[in-house]
Amino acid sequence: MQAAIAANARDCAARFELAAHLVLRQQHAAALDQLLEIVRTDRKFRDDAGRKAMVSIFNLLGGSGDIVKQYRTKLSMALN
Repeated sequence: MQAAIAANARDCAARFELAAHLVLRQQHAAALDQLLEIVRTDRKFRDDAGRKAMVSIFNLLGGSGDIVKQYRTKLSMALN
């Protein structure tokens, strides 16, 4: 997946798959970085999957805390 992203930074499918693997490894910030890049690159990817997955991770993390605050702000900026 990382090789696919290196070859094509706009490969949202590879980024989404990488984000899923990162969540499984509990590397939430790294996963959120990948999903945020999807939102910035192609908001319509898989019916807004990047944003929806970010919200799911926020919920997984309890909806609060430093990581959630930081990435909610980044997501809001990307959407506006």
